[in-house]
Amino acid sequence: MKLKRLLRAAAALGFAAFCCASGSAYAKDSLSMMLNYTVTGAVAPFYLGKVRGYYDAEGIDLKLIEGHGSGPTVQAVATHNVDIGYADFSTMVKVAAMGAPVKAIGVLMQENPTSVVGLAEKNIKTPQDIKGKTVAVAPGDASSQIWTMFMNKVGLKDSDFKTITGNPQTTINAVITGHADLLVGFATIPLITVEEVTRKPARAIRFADYDVNVATLSIIARDDMIKDNPDLLRRFMRATAKSVDAAEKDPAAAVDALLKTLPAAGSRDTMIRTLQATIPFYRTPETESQPIFHVSAKNIDDSVASIVQYSKLDASANAPAKYYTGAFVP
Repeated sequence: MKLKRLLRAAAALGFAAFCCASGSAYAKDSLSMMLNYTVTGAVAPFYLGKVRGYYDAEGIDLKLIEGHGSGPTVQAVATHNVDIGYADFSTMVKVAAMGAPVKAIGVLMQENPTSVVGLAEKNIKTPQDIKGKTVAVAPGDASSQIWTMFMNKVGLKDSDFKTITGNPQTTINAVITGHADLLVGFATIPLITVEEVTRKPARAIRFADYDVNVATLSIIARDDMIKDNPDLLRRFMRATAKSVDAAEKDPAAAVDALLKTLPAAGSRDTMIRTLQATIPFYRTPETESQPIFHVSAKNIDDSVASIVQYSKLDASANAPAKYYTGAFVP
């Protein structure tokens, strides 16, 4: 009888151990990602992946956190406040050059949409038309990082126009209210917002049209995360590539997924329009037939070289490999 009780106890312990092992095998890895800014249609692909279970299928419990600009997002990654981030490449390079242990592991927006944006009725069509106007700039914002590059390229000086500063929303409001003729920002959300509020057409002078183009919004990870959790990052990138690919095919479905998660995030129509305006910047002419995240080496090399030049960094100590790895791109 005593032997039977011992056998039953052993069997129970074995079953419990099996259950614990099974639970561990199916436990998902928690991963937090801070976005570049507040939630808009531009980040809907990440929510589509969550709702459709793409991250779950890779064993990832992804937590998305609103950001307050690319600079704070990069700092949050560097200081272990979040695991990874979605932030501007040039901002990341500048922060990393000062010692932050971060690197881009995937470039989603390979073509830069940064522009000066204003109402079409202002008749500002070329860089020289900016002279004598008032320009609203958000210091530290992703777009402001290459504003100086653009000015140098087209021969503009600070004295050629009046500058007012504020956060990104303030710059949009300044154009809407007439306190500024132009704002420095992406030719996506700011342009769409100006048009929708004023009910007037807006125009963008894109910096890329004047050969000022650096890679922009990217997935950012810490060096220790890259070293210690490569499999997790590969799984994340696989799920994200699948999410973005699905959003490209059906932007409305991506926005619906976002609004299912955050019903008060904003207007469905505006978010769809924003995502549709963002998608063309995922690739350059060099990569238009390539899968998502397949950025060209030339794009990375040229982007880093431009940032290093205009940030007055030592080129010999700032090779592209310091700031980007394609090892996790599916």
